[in-house]
Amino acid sequence: MPFPLLFLLVVFFFKNAFSMGFFGDDYFFLKISKVNYIADFFNFFSPAKSYFYRPIPTELFYYVVNLSKGNLFISHLMVFTVYFIGLYFSYLSIFKLTRNKPLAQLTIVLYAINFVHVFQLYQLSTFQEIAFYAFLSLSLYFFIETKYLLSTFFFVLGCMSKETAVLFPLFIIYLFFFSKKISSAKKYVFLFALISIVFAFIYKFGVNSVIAIDTYKIQFNPRLGLNNLLWYILWSLGFPNFLPDYFTSIFKKPIPEFWKVLANNQIKIYLIIVLIYLVILLVALILLVLKKRQLLKQFFVYFSVSAFSFILFISPTLLIFHKWMVRLTVPLIFTVFIEAYLILSLIKNKGIYRIVGWSLIIIYFFISWFGIAIHESSSSYMLERSIYKNASLYFKNHYQNISQSRYIYFQDPLTKNFDPWGGSQKLKVSFGDQNFLDYFFPGKNLKAIYEFENKKIPTNSAIIESFDDILKTSK
Repeated sequence: MPFPLLFLLVVFFFKNAFSMGFFGDDYFFLKISKVNYIADFFNFFSPAKSYFYRPIPTELFYYVVNLSKGNLFISHLMVFTVYFIGLYFSYLSIFKLTRNKPLAQLTIVLYAINFVHVFQLYQLSTFQEIAFYAFLSLSLYFFIETKYLLSTFFFVLGCMSKETAVLFPLFIIYLFFFSKKISSAKKYVFLFALISIVFAFIYKFGVNSVIAIDTYKIQFNPRLGLNNLLWYILWSLGFPNFLPDYFTSIFKKPIPEFWKVLANNQIKIYLIIVLIYLVILLVALILLVLKKRQLLKQFFVYFSVSAFSFILFISPTLLIFHKWMVRLTVPLIFTVFIEAYLILSLIKNKGIYRIVGWSLIIIYFFISWFGIAIHESSSSYMLERSIYKNASLYFKNHYQNISQSRYIYFQDPLTKNFDPWGGSQKLKVSFGDQNFLDYFFPGKNLKAIYEFENKKIPTNSAIIESFDDILKTSK
């Protein structure tokens, strides 16, 4: 598939990303990326941070967003452009390594449209994942081409995008262990390792502030690690993100509410299609073992590299309770690579095998298309879009009254048994607590108070009905 066509296909599949506004961490990054003096700009790259050291996708990216005056189309277009750069150089790297153009093409097409990318392309604050993926793709390609200085440069940029990049030297060593390339580039591998160690010390400050939270605390529990690994594998194969909510452990029966979820025909049909797809893939693997034994050695190499790489890049999150599909950005490509290899092994044969191979590609497109729709909803991104739209309109229409107040009080409905997560508690997350004030009311001395935390309404408050004014569904 020509890359301009692939880019249009990606935009078509994930078109709703362009309608997403700011929410959550976006407001914090918009605030800290404002520049009044040249020193503020250089401070972006200072390692002395109380939050994760990711200066490129946070401060620098949001600095450009601020320069565009918060233009959402330009902001999302930048994300998609960097994503496409990552796809292109991933394709070149796979082709260079395998010398198999159809395999490289199919891998990138299937990876590009996978529904998992809802979690990287929709919220601007997850641009860290896209930047991390693109810079490592560039670094790998230039390493293969023996342009080691360029490779090192992009590796550093990857390290300035996300902490997981420090694992890249291990990936390089494993990938080229039996290659002359690794022996001729020992000093650069050593340099990569040294850079990883330096960045590991830099990351320490931000990581320490997060692991204090219960869901992010490291638990040295092998069962937890295996449980999380299996969920990430299942997610990468097409299973929905919300399934862990209904399983206390993948090793145990689901809670009763799970069967209520299956009553939803859309989800039921989706899961059936995913299972059919995976069963056919398994049959393809069996056929490969039985009829194409000469390919077993090649498949074993591909599978061992892919399995090692998947586990390597997902490993930093295996010993914490918090699971999130966003972390599959890089690991996913190794799962898709094996899927593409099995599909092509069918297509290369004649008759029914070729038909089944092409049918699998069609089914994969179906899974991605409907998986995107399901995860737009289950991820609450469409709700966040509505909140941003309603908030922007409300704050604009009531700007004069609110800006003259001292407080903004988000009041919940008087309905009995009202869940605050459907009101002020949700808004606190979506608005980043106080951070939204700098975006909507720059320079104003305001403080937001959420009813679920404080039932008393302070004097001189602009009262906003959390549900009726902000959380109501936009038409």
